[in-house]
Amino acid sequence: MEKLGDFSVHRTLVLSVMDEESVPKIRGCLEELPGMEQLVFDDGRRRLELTYDASLLGLPVIEQALADAGCSAADGRWSRMRRAWYRYLDENARANAMAKGACCSNPEEVYAKRHK
Repeated sequence: MEKLGDFSVHRTLVLSVMDEESVPKIRGCLEELPGMEQLVFDDGRRRLELTYDASLLGLPVIEQALADAGCSAADGRWSRMRRAWYRYLDENARANAMAKGACCSNPEEVYAKRHK
């Protein structure tokens, strides 16, 4: 796992179940994902800290990988709200990464082509 881009984000997920037996399986599933940079497990608090490139990877893919490993994120109100916010931020990061960007010397790309 290496730093891949300018859109690296750090996320913290609380997992529903995390024991010593499930950590290697979760790590194996998540390390395979393109864009994953760092994983830190906190067994005592059932927390998973992730760093990944949001232009390549998003939270729905991570949640699916967790489900494939037999684990899921906690289902409390705060956890659901936090994951929804993370999904929103990841969508914006991916959109920004794919955008061409505005160029002041070429206003046709900024404004609709106007008929004068």
